[in-house]
Amino acid sequence: MKTILLIASLIGIVNSIALIIYALTTKKGNQLTNELFAFLIFMLSIRISKSILVTFSPDLHDFILTLGLSGFLAIGPVFYMLIHSVMDSKFQLKPKHFIHLLPSLMLILLWFLLDHLRSDWNYWHLFYRLILLQYIIYISLSLFRINLGTFNRQDVLKQLNTIGYFLMLIWFVYLLNDVSGFPYISGAILYSVIIYFSLVLIMNKGYVIDKSKPKYKNTGLKDKERQRILKALKHLFTQEQIYRSNTLSLLALSKRIDTSTHALSQVINENYKKTFFEVIAEQRITDAKTLLKEKPNEKISDIAFMVGYNSLSAFNTAFKNATGLTPSKFRNDK
Repeated sequence: MKTILLIASLIGIVNSIALIIYALTTKKGNQLTNELFAFLIFMLSIRISKSILVTFSPDLHDFILTLGLSGFLAIGPVFYMLIHSVMDSKFQLKPKHFIHLLPSLMLILLWFLLDHLRSDWNYWHLFYRLILLQYIIYISLSLFRINLGTFNRQDVLKQLNTIGYFLMLIWFVYLLNDVSGFPYISGAILYSVIIYFSLVLIMNKGYVIDKSKPKYKNTGLKDKERQRILKALKHLFTQEQIYRSNTLSLLALSKRIDTSTHALSQVINENYKKTFFEVIAEQRITDAKTLLKEKPNEKISDIAFMVGYNSLSAFNTAFKNATGLTPSKFRNDK
């Protein structure tokens, strides 16, 4: 039985390596989400590897034990950031996000104190339960974010919930082990189930976690027509600067190109990876950036109206969202 448990646990570790490589190299899905998913699997692998080693080889160096606990401290924060990367289209990793990983990093640096903690049962018991508490807080916050947010892709929400509940179940197994001596290796077995679940998703859908909706599958749009629409669209953007019209709509643009709104929307989504409104806003802001530099004496309000905005406030908001700067700040920056 012990051999079967070891083999099952090791299969999970081996499969996780393949999953990490795939997540880091695939061009499908969101890159940041894939990277965070790979990091989550890596942290889980470290934690579970430690569990396997402790079960089958209990006399481990303190540094190895510390790595396992450090991985445990990182799982919750990484899953929390993974959820935000899926549910918030504007989410980007910033230095402030790495504060969540400080406890994990500090534990590695202080690995030599682990032996002292383990020598006193009371200190060790408190220390380990604080780690369990940190883990469950992050997983709970992540599940609340999944189920109370405004993200409307039910298939993706179900996928995230499944991972989250598996992570919670792993936490429960380690808690049971701490309070009642429940088999320690059970966490590794559950981990193998998570890896299997993830591999099935990849085999069935071809991606890890993809929040983009496959809107145009089997629409029948011919490649020749797709290229014609794209060529006409680029001409209208670069030569006629059609985005400067403040009455421009998807219907009006499709009539200029002599195609349907559905076909035009498909071409825009497939080639620009953005919606019609996002592409128009991008064209206007790019144009405005050029005008702000080339016409330093032109009023910002005039430039806003020139590139297609109906109001200065709408222009200011769109410009700051796109560049992180107000138009006047952008103009004055050298």
